[in-house]
Parts: sequence; C-alpha cells; structure tokens
Amino acid sequence: MVNRSRLIGMTLALLFLVAAVGMPASKKSSSAKDVVWPADNIKWEAGPLPGTHVAKLWGDWMKGGPYGVLVKFEAGLMNPLHKHTQSLKIVVLSGTFVHQPEGGTETRLGPGSYLMQAGGKNHVSGCAAGADCEFFMTSADKFDLIPAKK
Repeated sequence: MVNRSRLIGMTLALLFLVAAVGMPASKKSSSAKDVVWPADNIKWEAGPLPGTHVAKLWGDWMKGGPYGVLVKFEAGLMNPLHKHTQSLKIVVLSGTFVHQPEGGTETRLGPGSYLMQAGGKNHVSGCAAGADCEFFMTSADKFDLIPAKK
C-alpha cells in the first residue's frame, strides 16, 4: 500500500504537470527557481467558512485568475445546497469527500479520487464524519460559493 506522504506527493506532482501543460504559453511562469514547500512548511489560514482551512499554492483564489490551493474540511462539515460560478477541479488527499448534485446520487470520494464540480450547478458537498478531509483544488478564476435560492 502506498503511504499517505507518497500519495500526496505523486498527486500534487501530477496536478502541477496537468496545470502547466494546460496553461497558454503567455501565462506560463518565467520563474527560474523551483518552488519547494515540504508539508511542514505549508502555510494554512482560516478558510471562508467555519471549519475550513486553506493553503495558497499559486494565484489568488479570492481575487481572480487561475489558482491552486490545498483545502481542509473538519470531519462532518457539510455545505448545504450551493453552486460556484467557475468549475472546480478537486483531488482528494485524505478523508472522505462527499458530493451530491441537486436531485442526484451522493458519491463518497476517498484519497486519490478526482471530481470536477461543474460551474453553475447546484450541489451539496463536504466531508464525511470520522476524519478531516484534505484536498487539492484548482480553477480558472475566482472562488465563490453561492447558496441555492430557497
């Protein structure tokens, strides 16, 4: 069985490669230095909702433009029916991430799972009880969370 650190490392390496290949040439970084952050050096801050924490990897997810972040949800944290303007690409690193499209079936996603939450589509999402969830998330533009109209 692959240990958690190796799984996280392989997943992040794959995601960075996919993001770099999919980026237009004019948007590629011109940095001549590697960016290396051992897990212990990742800077976590309070997220936009209680029970969430975020570590910015690139871009500014709350201001606009492409970004990549690590996100932690406390165990049992569920976000009621909502949507996002942009599509979100998510890879689960630990815990069990829960996703249920409006009127659809709930799916529980464990470490190594991938989810693309389509922009403009209502869904319920969060972290199953039992263990905190950690996941990588990227999008083409600013993050938002729009509660469904009642």
